Amino acid sequence: MQSTLRSSLGALALLVGFGGATNAQEDFKLLGAAEAPVEMTVYSDFECPACRNFALAVTPALVAEFIGTGFLRLRYVYFPLTTIHPNAAAAAKAAQCAGEAGLFWAYHDYLFVRQPEWRGETVPSSLWVVYAENLGLEKGEFARCFESKAALEAVEANWLEAVSAGATGTPTVVLNGQSLAELGSYEDLRARILEAIDAGRTGH
Repeated sequence: MQSTLRSSLGALALLVGFGGATNAQEDFKLLGAAEAPVEMTVYSDFECPACRNFALAVTPALVAEFIGTGFLRLRYVYFPLTTIHPNAAAAAKAAQCAGEAGLFWAYHDYLFVRQPEWRGETVPSSLWVVYAENLGLEKGEFARCFESKAALEAVEANWLEAVSAGATGTPTVVLNGQSLAELGSYEDLRARILEAIDAGRTGH
């Protein structure tokens, strides 16, 4: 996967998360009700500073106003830009394994909170295991998952989806299938979500 992930993409970030509970099944990277009328997909890189801002500043506001009230569901997609972020793919694999153990969103938040500790230089895989242990996950099981082909393939599949969707930077935010490339603030994003909710009500 590394050669695939390193093949294109230059990088740059767009916009400005949270950790909440969702199920530990195949959809563990979905946050919010499955029947929510509006879906937001975020193509994100755990080593990206702008993604950190989105995760720790924007998503909590989305949870409070739209996700927790049933209007919006958020879908997280791994988009590690390994040409500039040497730890991004490994962090995504670790998050995948935490998700399979039922703690995706907790691990997602933990990675972003502690990003300044590991961003920039390649870190040992043992760090991701320590983070998992800190969240109460079983060390051996997590380590086996992290080294598995399946974890690698899950991250690669997300990366390919992001590329196919036209994402070129992180985070790329897509609302009901439409990429939001001109967002300057949370208020801009909020306005677009309200428009999407209203359009759903009116059928337009």
